[in-house]
Amino acid sequence: MHALRIFGLLLITALVSGCGDSKLQPLQGSVTLDGEPLADAAISFSPVEGGRPASGKSDAGGQFTIASYTANDGLPPGSYKVTIVKISTKKQAEAAPSEDENETPENAAMGNIEQGVTFITPIKYSSPLTTDLIVDVAPGMEPVKLDITSK
Repeated sequence: MHALRIFGLLLITALVSGCGDSKLQPLQGSVTLDGEPLADAAISFSPVEGGRPASGKSDAGGQFTIASYTANDGLPPGSYKVTIVKISTKKQAEAAPSEDENETPENAAMGNIEQGVTFITPIKYSSPLTTDLIVDVAPGMEPVKLDITSK
């Protein structure tokens, strides 16, 4: 009976140590746009062979860390397509109701609202299908430098 308990504990230990995020590699880096640190950009690493992406957000100095499941846990080794997105949103509202006869009653009562989204980063970096940034993640690697240009 005692041997069976020890075997059960060993089996559980082996299963737990072989699962979870033990294969994740911490990844840090910096991102610049035209040589200047890019703050508040969403950075995503999508596996080239498909699978779950990992992501992070740059701080005021353009520094970022990547997370797959929990903060700063990293991502599995492999080759990744990197996307970098920073947008600017504009929302303008007028207090007066719209006088446009074609407006629905609900929209006319709310007034005129203009919204716009502008990409600060080039569009090609917004999708794994169009980005040309590829990073090979390996154990113990140095921080990644992502330098992109607006042209």
